[in-house]
Amino acid sequence: MEWLLVTLDIYRRVFSRAGILAVRNWAVLGSVFVYSAVMSATGIFAPMLGIAGGFLLSLVWAACVGSFLYLVEMIVRTSRVSLEDFRSSFGRYLWDVVGVAFLSWIFFSLATPAILQMPQGRLILRCIQLAIFVFFNAVPELIYLGHYTSVQLLSESYAFVAANWIEWFPANIAAALLLYAAASVPLNGAATYAQAALLGLLVYFVMVMRGLLFIELQGSTHRGRAFKYRSGG
Repeated sequence: MEWLLVTLDIYRRVFSRAGILAVRNWAVLGSVFVYSAVMSATGIFAPMLGIAGGFLLSLVWAACVGSFLYLVEMIVRTSRVSLEDFRSSFGRYLWDVVGVAFLSWIFFSLATPAILQMPQGRLILRCIQLAIFVFFNAVPELIYLGHYTSVQLLSESYAFVAANWIEWFPANIAAALLLYAAASVPLNGAATYAQAALLGLLVYFVMVMRGLLFIELQGSTHRGRAFKYRSGG
């Protein structure tokens, strides 16, 4: 019972802080539209370049993801994001994202055909994909809070999730349901733009919440968190 109270207390602090920071930095939602525009423009020109276009599209995607993670880091670490942060964000974590994406591509490009040839291959592949999603779920936070190599990112994420899965996933599932509910509301016309803006802000809220929760859990133990709760810390 105490574990539940401790976890709910962590969620209370993390969700309220994430909500405050997301609203305070509401202007960052504009970056979501910038990423969308950049990817759309790249998608138009990339096919003209053949194989090089595919690499270009991957690099631009990685730059956008790295930029997004850097802005989340600024919110988590400093509580503020400036225009200068956004301007300098696209080179941040570019190669970290590329490294993780490359490892994923290598694994699935080599393993998927072999797995699909096995009896119940599709089921096995789905189980592997689920395991990867679960154990490597903290990779985004480790990219900007841990600064590890690509291989270390995967091993550190596995260790973190294995130690903290019971606190990590309920909050993330609740946040995912919130995003799904907001995205599922059927709207038409100008209201769709408002919905897109709300979703952009919610995405930042969820990622900031994850970052704050990661900081709460990393480097602490169940016993240590219980002691802190009992002492009112």
